Amino acid sequence: MSPKEKSSMMLSLAIRWQESGLTQVRYAEMHNITIHALRYWLYKRKESQHISGGFIQLKAFTSAPEYIVRYPNGVELKISSDTPLPVIRSLVNL
Repeated sequence: MSPKEKSSMMLSLAIRWQESGLTQVRYAEMHNITIHALRYWLYKRKESQHISGGFIQLKAFTSAPEYIVRYPNGVELKISSDTPLPVIRSLVNL
């Protein structure tokens, strides 16, 4: 696994923890990673959001219908209809 693939996988785990409703310790145990690794990637995710103005990179979703959110400043956000609600909420409440 390349470093970029590992980074993407670990950031994805960090995002899914926030949606899971589990404690960090339990989530780390379930995914066979240390609590320190999970917290490191949560920190890296938060740090990257500050650098990039709050945007997060999402993996491609299926070709399901989309929702389009248009903001008054002209920013347009296309969201797949099968995107989990917590992800949509995190994107809207930046």
